[in-house]
Amino acid sequence: METQIKAVFFDIGGTLVMKKKNNQRDLTKITAMMTLLGETCDANDFISMLEMEEKIYKSWSKQTLSESTIEERWLRYLSSRYTETIIKTYADELQLLWSTSKSVKMIYPDTVDTLTELHHRGYKLGTISHTSPGFLEGSGVLELLSTVIHASKFGRRKPHPSLFLTAARDCQVSPEECMYVGDRPSRDIIGSREAGIGKTVTINGEDQDPESETVPMKPDYKISSLSELLDILPSRYTSGRRNCNEPYFLYDAALSTMWGIKENVPLSTLFQNGRDLGFARFELNHNVSVAAFDEFDQNQFHIGSLHDPCPAYISAKELDQRDWLVTSVDESLRIKGVDVIKRTIEQAITLSSTLVVIHPGRVVGDHSMDTKLRELYTLGKKGCPDYEILRVKLIDDRLKKGKPHLESLLKSVAELVEFSKDSGIMLGFENRLHYYEMPIFEELQTLLSAFTQNWVGWQFDVGHLQIHAALGLTSFENWLTQFGSRIVGVHLHDVQGINDHLSPGCGDVDFTNIAKFLPKFAYRTLEVDSKLSKAEIRSGMETLVATGCVSRI
Repeated sequence: METQIKAVFFDIGGTLVMKKKNNQRDLTKITAMMTLLGETCDANDFISMLEMEEKIYKSWSKQTLSESTIEERWLRYLSSRYTETIIKTYADELQLLWSTSKSVKMIYPDTVDTLTELHHRGYKLGTISHTSPGFLEGSGVLELLSTVIHASKFGRRKPHPSLFLTAARDCQVSPEECMYVGDRPSRDIIGSREAGIGKTVTINGEDQDPESETVPMKPDYKISSLSELLDILPSRYTSGRRNCNEPYFLYDAALSTMWGIKENVPLSTLFQNGRDLGFARFELNHNVSVAAFDEFDQNQFHIGSLHDPCPAYISAKELDQRDWLVTSVDESLRIKGVDVIKRTIEQAITLSSTLVVIHPGRVVGDHSMDTKLRELYTLGKKGCPDYEILRVKLIDDRLKKGKPHLESLLKSVAELVEFSKDSGIMLGFENRLHYYEMPIFEELQTLLSAFTQNWVGWQFDVGHLQIHAALGLTSFENWLTQFGSRIVGVHLHDVQGINDHLSPGCGDVDFTNIAKFLPKFAYRTLEVDSKLSKAEIRSGMETLVATGCVSRI
């Protein structure tokens, strides 16, 4: 039996309120802003300054899915030019003048009647929007709402699922008992799907999302006017109602398809199991075949990150054997390696993903010393003379042999950064399991110094670094101290000795210490072996929550 819809949530701008953009900004409003600030420069220079600052803010906001308060936003824009007191005093007025200087906002003709009728039919109503609910004042709509989620007050922006979950909690219903109505698929459908919202509706508003064609998820209904909702939503039944007393939450993290993919579990089954465990989104790892990729329901589950190469037109093992790697010293092979990663980036754009995890190649040659050191470790020989001699020799050999490959890597990354520019995709360069794979500490230091873009950084694999530290090849703390601020994503799993991809909390990793270094908006993924049970995954996720590595939403 289909779940009954009990609450309907709306976007505001483009859904309840029409936004009509002008070609030029209204100079009377710009002049009013300048008067508040005591600014005497040319109005066009003032506009250019603000538009540049706004562009920087929007880029940060979209990358982090975070939204500053109006006061914080204007302090960010103007603190270098005006006093904090002046900015705080006039922040709300500045925001209103600026937001309406290039667009006129007016309530759609059928907004009031439609929401009033839905209220009479027994639905709880609410808004989840980046646009201020102030534009609904005086219409009577605000009085009908059980919840109002405004991004600048909430601190997060769509498509982060926390806004949708909070609205459902405010109305004391489960997400599956809710419908969301919006006009931007890249925000509204993805956020709804991640949160588990029951039904989605898109309206063909005048402020269309230019990225909508790249979003693989489709709404349950498409409408051209709000009043069409009345044909979709009948009067609520008064019998058979159930209260949602069980707490509903999601982990603000992804589940990697490493859990299940080697066992040939269909992705649709894996994703449903992951959703049942509380994961908001998923990461496709580099073992996902083309056939498996083509099979899963892109409309139902959001792929937040892809682990290159994905889908695996050519396996990672074969790429390594062919030396189709971004670190190859053979230029023709290096170019092939770059092209493979570009294909993954293109796929990430198509899926409206956030992050591409990149394996940055390896050093060609004899890797037997790495293998031998691990064998000695397993035999309990760490600290013995033979072990220490080999360890020192390995570190020296690795650093020397990596230099020509690092030159190739820097060239490749420059090409990938240029290719990804303005795509909205973050690039995360992962620290690897084997010591002759790149990058080691010195190489990542060079890489991050050369590329300072905030969307380019370190994909922190906790288990891999723990193993290198256990072997005595590096310092765990040095990596975190040096590169912690450049973490764009993290693969979370535990380690026993040098065995990794275990459930967090069962091994040697100090997750409480790791949590201190993780940036607030780093993309978090649980990457565990397919042998783990659901109970072990639940236990691991609760460990990550308790230590502060992952939050519940």
